[in-house]
Amino acid sequence: MNAGDILQQVDGLTHDRLTYFVRAGYLNPKKIERGSLNYNNFSEKDLFLVKRAWEYIQTYDMKTKAAFKRAEDEFKDPQMSLWR
Repeated sequence: MNAGDILQQVDGLTHDRLTYFVRAGYLNPKKIERGSLNYNNFSEKDLFLVKRAWEYIQTYDMKTKAAFKRAEDEFKDPQMSLWR
């Protein structure tokens, strides 16, 4: 899925913020080359991580690093989300 698909599914997230998450290394989408341009191809894992981290950032005013760490932990162990 491309950046537009992510932005449609995550309320309030901007393209600039999504780009920051990718450049900072919080998300690692695959690169797809179309012509002379490269595009990000986000996985379902990337969607889960950005949705959950964005929720933590917006709701609990968490720092970005902590939000993505917690989202990654929940992705690895779905039982962690039951503690919410």
